[in-house]
Amino acid sequence: MTPLFILGWLVLTLAFCLVNSLTVGSIWPTACYALLTGLMAAGFASYEREQRQKLLDDVQKTLEGKDDFAVSEREIAPLARQLKLKRGEEESRDRRVTESYRNLASLVSDIAHQCKTPLTAAKMYAELLPASPESAAIVQQTDKLQFLLDALVKLSRCEGGLIEENVHPAENSVEALVSQALSAVVPEAESKNMVLAAEIPPELTAIFDPRWTAEALGTILDNAVKYAPEGSKITVSAQRYDQFIRLDILDQGPGIPEDELPEIWKRFYRGRTTRDASGVGIGLTLCRMIVQAQGGRVLCQNREGGGCRFSIFLPAE
Repeated sequence: MTPLFILGWLVLTLAFCLVNSLTVGSIWPTACYALLTGLMAAGFASYEREQRQKLLDDVQKTLEGKDDFAVSEREIAPLARQLKLKRGEEESRDRRVTESYRNLASLVSDIAHQCKTPLTAAKMYAELLPASPESAAIVQQTDKLQFLLDALVKLSRCEGGLIEENVHPAENSVEALVSQALSAVVPEAESKNMVLAAEIPPELTAIFDPRWTAEALGTILDNAVKYAPEGSKITVSAQRYDQFIRLDILDQGPGIPEDELPEIWKRFYRGRTTRDASGVGIGLTLCRMIVQAQGGRVLCQNREGGGCRFSIFLPAE
């Protein structure tokens, strides 16, 4: 556009010189020349500003992956090619990193899972040996390895995007879910003389993945059994609302300080009252991720008189 403006200005100047030579002493040629020059400059500035804005808009469209450019292909092509090339390289790198990370997380989870069988066998053989400091040490070390492997599996699930890819919600029985989760904590609850109770309406259903949701519910129950006092009671109840099912897990434990309630869902967070207990602080993080991946949510509140109320909300339909 700049060469056209210069050419037009030269033509206008030549015309002014010609007219001015024929009309010596008149001010009209000079006035018309100044007016036309000003209009031409203003038009040129406005056009350049509009083209610059269009170019900026097209750059943004290029970054967003769109191709409906407002300016000519000749003007946008060099910049668009560079931006598209850069954007493509970044997307390709991100895909490779994400895929590698997921493969690594899946591999870690599989290896940790496969290690459970020999560890269980080693612990069983150690328990069959005559009582001695050596056999007790073997059992203790296998328990530590088992704990670390469980933590590694949970961490790989949190970090590797395995939850979103493998959770498949469908209509399932809430009673069967609660029964499956409770059965996993019965041995530890019996060792502390605790009472487990379930108050689930018959034929109540919700939309969830049974295996993953049982793990989320089991994490909350495991914490309740771990931190509640001996001889206390843990109750799991459920009720239906219009759009969701609410599962409540009530315990008679010490509760959680109010300032820590928003923090317990964060990865690796350990409360002040639980730092001496076993765990690495990813169980509730995994629980929240599982529930949210199914369109639900989870929250915790302290009960009046002591204990906690964990609530899991799952879609009803």
